[in-house]
Amino acid sequence: MKIGFNKGGLTIDGKMFNPLDLSVDGHGIETDGDLPNVEPFECLENLSAARGEGATRLDQIRALRSVLRR
Repeated sequence: MKIGFNKGGLTIDGKMFNPLDLSVDGHGIETDGDLPNVEPFECLENLSAARGEGATRLDQIRALRSVLRR
């Protein structure tokens, strides 16, 4: 699996990824709304800061919340 960022957003295996589209056992939900633009390096920065040795569980939760707010 290859994960990438480009100007259009997040890609997985070269295909655009929309986290609001969900499929389980052949049943799915799809959205036609546009995702908000995010700064990929800012997201990666926040997530990588939560992986440090001194990071507490609260720091990790805050990092996830900062990414999910978008």
